[in-house]
Parts: sequence; C-alpha cells; structure tokens
Amino acid sequence: MTKRFTAESLAILSGLLFTLSFPPFDMFFVAWVAWLPLWVALQQEGWERGFKLGFITGFIFTLTSLNWVANNSGTSLLIASASMLASVVYLSLWFGLFGLIIARTGRNLGSKGLWLAPVFWVSVEFMFSYHGYTLAFPWLSLAMTQNFALPLQQFAEYGGIYAVSFWVVMVNTILFQLEFGKMTVRTQQLVWGMLGFFIVGSFIFGAVRMKVIGQSDHSTIAVGIIQTNLDPHQKWVRAKKSKHVEAILAQSRQVIADSAKIIIWPESAVPAHLYYYPQFDRKIRNFVEQNAVSILTGALHHVEKGGEYLFYNSAFYYSPGMPVAIYSKQSLVPFAERIPLVESFPILKNLNFGQANFEPGTEAVVYPMGSRDEVTDLGTLICYESADPYVFRRFMNKGADLMSIITNDAWLGNSPGPYQHLAAGRLRAIEHRVSIARAAQTGISAMILPSGRIAASIPLGEKGEIVYDAPLGLERTYFTRNGNVFALSILLLAALGLLTVMFGKGRKPV
Repeated sequence: MTKRFTAESLAILSGLLFTLSFPPFDMFFVAWVAWLPLWVALQQEGWERGFKLGFITGFIFTLTSLNWVANNSGTSLLIASASMLASVVYLSLWFGLFGLIIARTGRNLGSKGLWLAPVFWVSVEFMFSYHGYTLAFPWLSLAMTQNFALPLQQFAEYGGIYAVSFWVVMVNTILFQLEFGKMTVRTQQLVWGMLGFFIVGSFIFGAVRMKVIGQSDHSTIAVGIIQTNLDPHQKWVRAKKSKHVEAILAQSRQVIADSAKIIIWPESAVPAHLYYYPQFDRKIRNFVEQNAVSILTGALHHVEKGGEYLFYNSAFYYSPGMPVAIYSKQSLVPFAERIPLVESFPILKNLNFGQANFEPGTEAVVYPMGSRDEVTDLGTLICYESADPYVFRRFMNKGADLMSIITNDAWLGNSPGPYQHLAAGRLRAIEHRVSIARAAQTGISAMILPSGRIAASIPLGEKGEIVYDAPLGLERTYFTRNGNVFALSILLLAALGLLTVMFGKGRKPV
C-alpha cells in the first residue's frame, strides 16, 4: 500500500474522528468510519507498532473529549492538569491494548482477521468499564457516539451499551473489508447490499421500538425538576446558605403550582451537612408536610464511627408522613472524590489531589415518593454514577419505577462534560425503559423518557424548572433482568478469538 500518510497521522485522525462523533459534536455517522485510519495505519506498517498507534488514537480522543476533567476547583491548576493528563494516559493504555490485539490479529490472520474487531473492542470496553475494577471508567463507551442516532441506541435494552458499541465497530469492520479486504466484485456488491440492509434495518427496528414504548399503556406522576444555576463557589459561603435554601424552596412552590407531586433538587442543593444545620432539615420537612409533596435533595452527610467521622456525598428522601431516608453515593470519582486503594493502603489518605475523601455508600435506596394520594418508588444516582450501568441496575432490581439523577456539573463549566453526562443518562433510560428526572445545578436538567427521548430540558447556565408527567411501570427489559449477558458472551468469544490469533499461522506483511 502506498504510504500517502504516516502511520502516526492516521492514528491521530482516528482519535479526532471519535471526538467529532462524541458529545457535544454528536456527528454519529463519523464513528462508523473512525477506526478505519488506525487500521489502515497498522496494515500500512505490516501490522507492526499496534500498541503505540492504538495509544496515540486513544490519547488524542481522550485528551480532546475529557480535558474538562482538569476543571477541579479543589486544588491548584498544576495538580488538576496533571491529574487530567494521568487520566488521559491511563485510558489511552486500553486503546493501546486494542491496537496491540488488532495488530497481532492482522499479522497472523491478515485483514480478514479484523472481522473479530467488534468482539475485541467490546471486550476491552467492558474491562475498562467494569464496576468491580478500582479504576473503572465507563464514560468512554462508543455507545455515546450514537447520541443523535437514537433509534440505534435502542439495542441497549438487550445488551446495554456494549450492544451499541458492537454495532458501531461492526460497521467500521464491514467498510474496512469492502475497501481493503480481498473480495471479488460480486462479493463486494453483495456485502454493500448487506451493509445497507444492516444500517437501514437497524434504524427501522429502533424507530419501531421507540414508537411502541411511547404508545404503551402506563400510569404517570407529575415530577418537578429544579435547576438553581448557583455559582458553586458562592453557594458554600456560610452567610449565604440560608438564602440559597429559601431560593430553592421558592422555585419548588412554582412547580407545586403546576401540580408536581415529586420535586427533584440537584446534587448538594442544600450547601451543608444536614446534621450540622438542623434548621434546613426542619424547613424541608415542614415544606413537605404542608404541601403534601415529596422532595429529593442532595446534601453532605456524615456519621461517627470509632471516634472518626466518615463523610458521604448523599441524597435525602423527604416524603409526607414518613421518616427521611438517605442514600450515599456508591461509585466515587477516582482521585476527585476518593483515592483508589485507600482501604488497603491508608497512607494514601495523605495525598492531596483536591479530593473530597468521601466514603462509598453500600446499598441502593428505593423509597416511596409523591403525595398522600399518588406514590411511586423512586431511586436516585448521584453525578458520575449515572455513567455506570451496574450501579443503575441495582436500583431497578430493587423495584424502582422512576429514577432520578442529581448532579453538580457546575465545576465542568461550559465544556463537553455536561453534554456527555446527559447522554449517559439517556442510555440508562433505554437500558431499563424507565423515566429519569435529571436535576443538574447549572444544567443540563431534563426529563428523559424511557425511549431515551428528552421530553423537556433547561439549557446550560440558566435557572429554571420543569414539570412533566413521567411515565411509570413499563415492563422490565432483558438487560434489567439479565444484566451483561451480551458483554460476557462477547468476552468468551474474544478469548476464543485470541486463541485463534495466537496459534494462527503468521503471514507476511501486506
């Protein structure tokens, strides 16, 4: 193959193409060809330098998509930038691993070996996203690249994000084989026809599923979503805390006037440890009882254990006539909310990356919320947790009929972060066919329907409220009932594929 471009430039191009397909750019069709430059680079090099070129693709993609990670207000710019670069390098290693596997496959099986690429990528994505892994980071799923191709994301109700990622890589693979594989003209024509049928059929299937879900019989409950748009620095000023609580109660009165039965406040909407400020707790309790509505709010929480205070990022469920329930965030952001492996190595607590040093919660909390006449079982995730399919599924299996996501994306500024975060929530709605009320302090707050469609939203950087009749009680999906059956099956196929690659006969460079 004539070397019209260097292998490095092609690897960089793949990374940039993925960035364009990722929120907020959302050029979903670009993801269908984004792997091709990297694979061409590897073929051009005789299937050498797989890890290096894969790492370059991952580095460019993660650096341009996740640079908002440096917006860490709890530490210096130098430390925040260093932690962001460390995150980018770490995630790029997984892309390097994928590049290494693809290169070994091409070297031993030739270009036809890339038919295994969807299997290998989904396996890599599953591994770096897996909840039980200390440095799990499910944010970079290729399923998010199809944010503006909502019918394609409907496959998530069967195989989760991994089914959508598989679809994306499969299209890349078919196009690569059409252009660079060894096919007769007749075979090419047949494969082009199959590709067209695959794409069009997938869109039709997804559109039909969305229509069926939208027309299904279900009950509803009126949910109010509050977006305060408070400056995160000003919110924690001690002298202004009472003013902030009064302001959000005033917004809540507006949604009650529009018949809201459940009101969702953002993460840390109450800028205090509620145990330190019992006056705020009383205000909310009195408001709930007087208006016969429920409120879910984020706030800090702490308990004393063995003479030591343990701190949590929590959500408080206030429901009329019932005691307050507390949920504490289970999936904490590595280095921002907790140092990984600190349980095994307590000395790590002495490190300061600006992290909050929270303790992780241990269980999902589902609580009856609504008025005295209308009640549904509500669960909530806090911020980063909404990107984790595993944590979300815990709530669904505990009987949640309505979900909320409360977050404080104010630290992310006007960056791609809030748009990516919203896209993750849409995937959770599709996976489980559940309505999600998303309350973000500065945006983007939204009511997400079980089809993944956004029924109403408040733009980034604005104060506002939403009231929407959220659909309830849809049938549990295959993914809800069975979890990662698809991904685990793919992982098994990948293991068999690797055995084939390892023991396959080596080929001369192409």
